[in-house]
Amino acid sequence: MGDHNLPDFQTCLKFSVTAKKSFLCMYRDSVSKEKLASSMPSTCDIQLKRAINDAYPGGGIKVTVLNSTTASLDSLATTHVKEFEIVIIPDINSLLQPDQAKLVKIMRDCTVAIEKAQSTRIFIGVVHWNNPVQPSGAAKDGDEAGKPAPKTRIFLPTSFRMGAWLKHKFWFACAPPYLDFESSTESSINTRANNSIGMAEEEKQEPESKRSIILNEEANLNDVFVGSTVRRYILDIMVHLRTHRLTYNAKAGGVYTNSLDDVVLLSRLIGLHSGKMFVSPSHVKEASRWYFPMHLELVQRSSMDSSLLYGSDPNLVDEMLEKLAKIKCEEVNEFENPLFLESLVVKNVLSKVVPPV
Repeated sequence: MGDHNLPDFQTCLKFSVTAKKSFLCMYRDSVSKEKLASSMPSTCDIQLKRAINDAYPGGGIKVTVLNSTTASLDSLATTHVKEFEIVIIPDINSLLQPDQAKLVKIMRDCTVAIEKAQSTRIFIGVVHWNNPVQPSGAAKDGDEAGKPAPKTRIFLPTSFRMGAWLKHKFWFACAPPYLDFESSTESSINTRANNSIGMAEEEKQEPESKRSIILNEEANLNDVFVGSTVRRYILDIMVHLRTHRLTYNAKAGGVYTNSLDDVVLLSRLIGLHSGKMFVSPSHVKEASRWYFPMHLELVQRSSMDSSLLYGSDPNLVDEMLEKLAKIKCEEVNEFENPLFLESLVVKNVLSKVVPPV
């Protein structure tokens, strides 16, 4: 993936199946037809189900799509999983608070079952997003609209309308299976997203033993060495993200305690797919670009900026946020990434934190 592009779906799926982690898939509501994997019109959940079946044509993975929210969640809570199951949530932003709390409990129970080796169930939450609306410019002096904006005005709205306790249950966010993003050369991972037909032909050419490695690869993850200096490097990145100028310091920037273990696990996967049995700083950088943008909590309005406690002018903070919103509006459309500003913050932190030698 590029510095400001979302990871591709196929690689995220393989990583998540190996690590038994849930993830989000960012779907743009207005997608041009030429970017679709198939000329046949289909909904996002059908495309996801088809992409999963193409990635694992040999079977062994059951794909379930939640149709009605409350009824499906109730059935998930009472259904015993006998095989590897992937549950697709078509529009996770539309879940009401009670359903979000119920989903968190189900995901927590699934995590406990995975740790006890009883069953395996992961979730793919679909997040729909639209092009951000460019903020209007400041009015002229004397105009009624030229008065300072109230502190409640949101300049940088987030694409996630779910609670943070639910969002942190997911690993990272990726692009839909029909979008093509550049692969990352730094970690030597071929993450170029192919269309569904291309993926199906590629999987048919691979031997059965190679496809089975993805499901059994977790046995090799513990053999990937992670040095103490690399762990310290990840902690330094977390601290800088929590105290960044654009992150909401009252919520630690969205970087929570389990981020260390998640980034270590993702770095091990990246290192293993790069043919290495150790984690290097380049693997950590790649993992940080995958993991942190979805979790970051950015300053959305001037009242969330901690510099106001030290005498900053709220009007100047609003002006800065408005300029950032204009930049975000332009770049989101270019990179097809609603998390562009978050990825920019991660890139800025990675350029400041000195990696271990």
